Order: sequence, then C-alpha cells, then structure tokens
Amino acid sequence: MRQGMCNFIFFHDSTNRHRWILCQSTSFVDAIFSETHSSKHNSSPNDNQILNHINRVIKNYNKAGLTQNWAEQAIFSGYLLDQLRPYHHFYDQLKWLVHLETKMPIISSNSFFIPRNLKKITPSTRNQPTFSMFPLVIGSTQLGTKLDKYTDEMEKVVHDDSLKGLHRAIIDYGWNKAINALKKLMGKHRTLTLWFGISGQKRIWVEQEDFLPTLVEHLKPWFDSFVFLIDGFTQYEYTDGQPLKGSKATPISQDLVVVDSIRKKLMPYSNASIVNLVGQNYREKIQQCQSVDFFIANAGAGQLVPHRFCKKPGILHSNEKHCVFSMGINNTTVKLVDKSLVRDVGNLFASDRRKKADASGSGLISYSIHIEVVINMIITMLNLRERPVPITTDL
Repeated sequence: MRQGMCNFIFFHDSTNRHRWILCQSTSFVDAIFSETHSSKHNSSPNDNQILNHINRVIKNYNKAGLTQNWAEQAIFSGYLLDQLRPYHHFYDQLKWLVHLETKMPIISSNSFFIPRNLKKITPSTRNQPTFSMFPLVIGSTQLGTKLDKYTDEMEKVVHDDSLKGLHRAIIDYGWNKAINALKKLMGKHRTLTLWFGISGQKRIWVEQEDFLPTLVEHLKPWFDSFVFLIDGFTQYEYTDGQPLKGSKATPISQDLVVVDSIRKKLMPYSNASIVNLVGQNYREKIQQCQSVDFFIANAGAGQLVPHRFCKKPGILHSNEKHCVFSMGINNTTVKLVDKSLVRDVGNLFASDRRKKADASGSGLISYSIHIEVVINMIITMLNLRERPVPITTDL
C-alpha cells in the first residue's frame, strides 16, 4: 500500500504467522515493523514521517477488510514509480530503475518522468493479490549526494529520451522558430535567453520579483533584447491534458502570481519578453531549455532541468543551509552564490508557532540575496568585463 512518500509491503510466513511490514521511502529498506519489534535506518526520513504514514496505512488496511487475503500469496506486478517530490523521483528511484533493465511494467498514477522504452500501466484491482515496490537501492542523501556513474547515466537518459524520436526536428524547429520570432519582433540581434527559476511556496528568494527588471537595466550595454523563460512548479508527466485540481493546483496558482508580478514589472521594457513554463512537465521543459544561454535557479529541484539534465551554464542560489548538490558545481560553468552573502528570513507562510517547529527544516526557509550580487556573478561568468555593480545596502 502506498501512502505519501512511502510504500508498505505486507509479509507473513506459509502458516499465516510472523507478520511484518517493509517500508520503502528513499531506500529499498527504510523501516521494518513486526508484531513485536520495529526498526528504522538512521539516514532514512524522520521517525514521525514514517510513523504517520504507517498509522494511516493500517487504518486503511483494516477499513478495507484486506485481512481476508492473508492466506493468498501475492505476485510481483511491477515497479511503483509514484513520487510527490521530483528530486526523490529522479535520484532515489529512476536512477536505479534505469540500471535494472527490467521488462516488468511501471505502475504509476503520478510520475514526473517515465522513459519511453518502459511499459506503463495504472494501478487496478485484480482477483489475484499483487504487490509492487519502489525501484530503490540506497537513497542519494545517504550517499552524501555523490554524483556517481548511476546519476550521470540517469540524467543522460532523461535528457535524450525527452528529445528522441520523430518529433526531435519538429521540437527544435518549432522552439527555435518561436525564439527567433521574438527576436525579430524586437528588431534586435544581441539577445540573451535566460532561464529564471521562481518559487511561490517555499525557499523563496525574496528579491526574485525585482531581479529581471534590474538585470535588463544593467545588461543593456551588451544585449539589445531579452527572452526570459520563467520556470516554477512542474506537472506530472501523464495527466491526459487535465489540469490539476484542489490542493494539488495550489503550487501552480502561487507560482503564476509571481510570474504575473514579474510580467508587470517588465512592462516598461519593450525589449524583454517572457515565456511561462509554470505547470509544464519535465519532458516539455527539457525540450524548451535547448535554446537557453544561461540559467539562474534555486539549488533544490528548480535546478534539475537547466543544470542537471541540460548542462547549461548558470548560477544556483539557496538559503544558508540547503543545497541538493553540494559537490561538483563550483566550477567555471555553474556557480553557487556564496553563503556568506545569503541571509535567511524564515518560512514566509508559517505561523509563529510553526516557525519554531520549522526552524530546523532548511527546505522551507526563504532567504535574501542582494540583486547586485547575482548580477555581478553574471557579468563575470558571461565575460562582459564591466566593473562590479556597487552593493549599496547591507544585509
């Protein structure tokens, strides 16, 4: 039974005794529950997260009256590729699934990306009891976010699979035609196409809405026009064209508020154009990222398309503690904003009571970075050779 970010598999022996439950979350084995004992891996998700999920699962299990099936042996039906968070989908699950070379089906209701060569089916009720499992080995966080050969191959598979097939030429032609049309409308030649990641929910760079207008002002000596691809919440891959509803639609609406604010602030600049990517899926975003010159994104899931999959040059930023890939980014093509220039401001959406509880949760903490800090980095990395923009306000 799947609950939240956890998958639970129920076991017993041939005499219908010695029952136990296997919990998978970020590793093949994250926790084990029996009638007399329980245990958890130290590096797995926190205790409360797993305990809350197992309590819900047991309630649902009893409510559904599934105890009558204990005597029947379940068969393995396939790998469950369902995740709530993109990072864990790619780096805890898809990373290992690529190397299984399995012919078993992928069972998914909500998946961020499934390679085309894998057979996908949706969960269904059958007469024969079945079980599925997450395609996990060991969680990336337990490896210290080491960028190994398994990671490299998965990222290449995701990138190439997004551009593969008969649609490749159409994709390249269509997108480049759109970019060129924007340039032609402006009657300019020196155009900067920038991928700009935003957030409307958590880990917000508080200056994000003012950044692009300021960037246009500072870079106009070198560029005649600007195309900004604004990235935010990413949709599941298979939605049959149906928009998300209810609470799942909230992140998209929150990000669109930010996009609308940026659009209004850019209205005085006729040489700047926006392409809104909020709500697209990873395959669509990877296709559109091909024309990007440079990116600015948060160091969480927001960096996946431009940095990890498309290998574009750019800048990563985050709060004082959070950085998904702490290794291998501080080089000539991708740089992380110096943490000494970052000031955490807390969870902007939490109540005072929640703020204390969230103090240790770096994934929720928003932060302030002076716009000029990032602009100076762009000028240096694009080799524009201008004196640094003065930073006039202290953190």
